Formats: sequence, C-alpha cells, structure tokens
Amino acid sequence: MFIFRNTKTIFYMFISLYFVKSLQPHTDKITKSEREYQEQKNKLNEEFLLQQIDLYWECRQIANQFNNNEIFCPAIFDGWICWNVTKAGHQASMPCPSPGQHKRSTGTALKNCLSNGQWETNYKEEEIANYDSCSFDLNEYSGIQKRLKALIENFSNLDKPPQDNSKLSTAYEQCIKRLVSTSKTFTGEYCTGTFDGWSCWNDTPAGDIAYSTCPDFILGFLPDRYAYKICNSDGTWYRHPVTNKTWSNYTTCVDREDLLFRQKINKLYIAGYSVSLVALLISLAIFFYFPSLQCIRITIHKNLFFSFIMNNMTWIIWYTEVVQHVEVLEANNIECQILHIVVHYFLVCNYFWMFCEGLHLHTLMVFAFVQENKIFKWFCVIGWVLPLILITIYSTVRASISKEAVYCWIEESPTFYIITVPVCISMLLNVIFLVNIVRVLVTKLRAANSPETHQTKKAVRATLILLPLLGLHYLVTPFRPDPGTRGEVVYEIIATIVTSFQGFCVALIFCFFNGEVVALWKKKWMRSRLNRGKDMRVSYAATTLSEVTEV
Repeated sequence: MFIFRNTKTIFYMFISLYFVKSLQPHTDKITKSEREYQEQKNKLNEEFLLQQIDLYWECRQIANQFNNNEIFCPAIFDGWICWNVTKAGHQASMPCPSPGQHKRSTGTALKNCLSNGQWETNYKEEEIANYDSCSFDLNEYSGIQKRLKALIENFSNLDKPPQDNSKLSTAYEQCIKRLVSTSKTFTGEYCTGTFDGWSCWNDTPAGDIAYSTCPDFILGFLPDRYAYKICNSDGTWYRHPVTNKTWSNYTTCVDREDLLFRQKINKLYIAGYSVSLVALLISLAIFFYFPSLQCIRITIHKNLFFSFIMNNMTWIIWYTEVVQHVEVLEANNIECQILHIVVHYFLVCNYFWMFCEGLHLHTLMVFAFVQENKIFKWFCVIGWVLPLILITIYSTVRASISKEAVYCWIEESPTFYIITVPVCISMLLNVIFLVNIVRVLVTKLRAANSPETHQTKKAVRATLILLPLLGLHYLVTPFRPDPGTRGEVVYEIIATIVTSFQGFCVALIFCFFNGEVVALWKKKWMRSRLNRGKDMRVSYAATTLSEVTEV
C-alpha cells in the first residue's frame, strides 16, 4: 500500500510538470503582450501629460498679460483646457481636449463667466466647466490629472518652464517618464509624485518622508547628500508655513559650517583689499606730490601701485557683487564673465610689474651703460601688453569649453594654467636676477661704498623681501590640502591674508618705509616748522612796532 501511494504521488507530479511546461510558452506570450501594452500605454500617458503641461505654461503666459482692472474672467487652465479671457456675463466655448495626437476628440466644452468677472463654481466653490458633449471619458485620465495637478502646484513656484533651462531639462524629462511608468505598490492615502523644479519625488505613502539625492547642478550643493520632502498624514505634501506652498527641504544639501567659514573668508578678502587700496592710493599720491621723486625707478613703482589699485578695486567688486550673490553666479551673464577677465588681467599685471622691478635692478647693476628711457618702453610692454595677450588667450580657450564657462568662471579650471605658468616663470626669473644682483653688489661693495651702491642695496633688500611675499600664494597652490580638512582652514586663512594685504605690504616697503620718502617728509616738516616760527616772529615784531607807534 505504501509503494502504491508513492507511485500515485509521483504520477501526479509528472502530470503537473507536463501541464506547467506546456502552458509556459503561452504564459510568456501573455506576459510579453501585457508588457508591450503597458509600455504603449505609458508612452501615450507621457505624451498626454507633457501636452497638458505645455498648455498650462501657455495659459499662464496669457494670464500674466491680463488686466485685472477690466471686468473679465481671466485666462485659466483647469487641467483639460486653457480657457481664454472672457468678458463678464458671457459663456466661453472651446474645442474638447484631445489626449495627444493619437486620439482626437470631438465636441465643444463650455464654461460660464459670471457678471462679477469670476468663473462659475459649484457648491464646493470649485470652478466648473461643461464637458458633456465631449466624445471621450474624462475619468479614463483621472490618474494623469491627479499627477498633473501635483506638478502644476510645484510649477507655481517657477518663473519659467523647466524644459527651458538646460540644466533642468534632462532631470525634468527623466522625472516625467519615471512618474508615468511607476505604479504605486501601496494602499491607502498617498502623496502624488511630482517634480519641484530641482528634484523628482516618487509617490509616497501618507505619513512617510521621501528622499532624493541633492542635485549636482545647483551651485554649493553636495551631491552625496540627500534632500527630503514630507508627506502629511492626509496624503498631501508638506507646505511651508510662511509661503503656504509645497516645500522640499534642501537645507541638508549645504554644509552650513563650511558656508559660514567661506563667508568669513570673503569678508576677510574685502577687508584686506580695502586696507591695501587706501594705502596704495596714499602712496601713489605721495609719489606724485614730491617732484624730486620723478625718476625711472619711481615711475616703475607708480605703475606697480596702479596695477595693484585696479586689481584691488576689481576684487572688491567681485567679492561684493558676484561671490555673495548666488543668483548672479547662476545667471552667468556676460558682465560677470568680463569682470572675471579684468580681475585676472590686473592680477597678472601685478606680478609682471614686480618682474620689471627685478629686471630694472638687474639691468642697472649688470649693464653699466643703459638708457633707462628706452628700456622703460619695454617695461610697459611687459607690464601691460603681455598680460593682455595672456588673458586674451585664456578667455578665448575657456569660453570655447562650455562646461568651464559657467558660474561667472568662479570655479577652478585647468585653463587657468595659461596664466599661472607665465607668472611662475616671471617669479623664477626674478629670483635668478636677484641672486645675480646680490653677487654683483657684494663685489662692488668691496671695491667702493658709494651712495649709488648704497641706494641700490636698499632697493635689492626691499625686492628680496617682497618677492616671496607676493609669490607665496602661487607657490603653495599645488600643495593645497584636501577640502574639509583642518589644514584647508589654515591654508585658506593664510592665503587670504597674504593675497589681500599684498598691496598694503608693497605700500609699506616701497613708500612709507622708503628712506627717500621719509627724508622728504622730515625735510618738509622741518621747513613748515621754520616757516611757522618765522611767521610768529614777524607777527610779534609787527605787534611790538604797532605798540611803540601808538605811544
């Protein structure tokens, strides 16, 4: 009996396997057919959804041109049709909506404009329209309408369609496809998936929180972090208490501590450049004030100071009007790009005029008979024209690379080596010049200690002090610590101080601590004291003579 039962069981198992195997191809065929049908349906729904979104934006543009002072019902999009501006007390009629090019609808839809300039509403105070004569069932697209309503609610926060923005268009199109093709796998209340202008949010059960990676095309956002959106218990997206609009929380996408640190660095830059600017203006005025300071060496100082003044002014404008305004960086207008080019032009001029300082000293020390007026023309070419050529090449190359010409060119780019390499070469040549100058100077000092040699020695000392100071920022750039480390904080503070206070140090060494300038001020001060003493004696004598005459 036991063997019989086992044999019977095995027999039924073989029969079952046979039927399952025979039915398998048919099942696969049905699954494939259903899949193709679903893909076709998703494609048609996507087409209809995009069509209705385009219609919404067209209607919104018409509504913005409407004059509210006249008694008209404004243009409005109800999810099916964009109703045109209609005179009060009249009935609007529009062709019935066609859900995409694949399916045409016949008939006319009607909507009443009341005498007070308001569209007719039902007992729930919801605007209504008459679609009874339309040849297709509106309920068939109720799911798409719900999704469209959620999208339009977020689009009210946008100034223009997301497809008009090159950075948003790809994310927007992918989101629409995902929302249409994804079917919810949960029961009960849920928040309808939507696109908020930055990120795509899936259908979310009521009471849950949806997460999305932070968009990488937003300046300052960290793409390895997550933004979130709260779905309320009633199946509606959370609204901001101030604006009463649906709101996604992107505050988690920003490193707040790092942001505060960067803001402090920007303020330090502005402070340093402002101090340097004042010191340089005073120094330049001093050089022009004393006629005895008019020589080729001082003229080179004047050009160096002027390049610093222009550089500091443009940097201050850059940090106050560009860096601190995200909307300016996002807009990336031609004005801020030109400002970037001007800033870096005067930056290169600084270093090239510093090179001219070393080249001038080297020429005087090594070549005994040199006409300074002639070589000054070449200094002007090196200090003003050569940087212009470099900046033109740099700006042309960077502008030709679309991914490098964004955010007002504020981000670091490999094209920046077009500028940094010549600057570093000029600094290296300056070092070579100064080493040779020191060698020649030591030889001359052993032979004779003339006033000219003494003056040259002071100039060399000043240049030797300034050279590492002015070049420190570029020298340490290749050794920049990794972002987010404590070393980066120290690096940024030192680089900011060294860079922004360069002009102030130049003014101190070449003007305020300059022996000639100090001697001229002392001489002027002594002369003013003598003149004041003479005036007092003359005044005293005149008073005495007047008293004697009266007697």
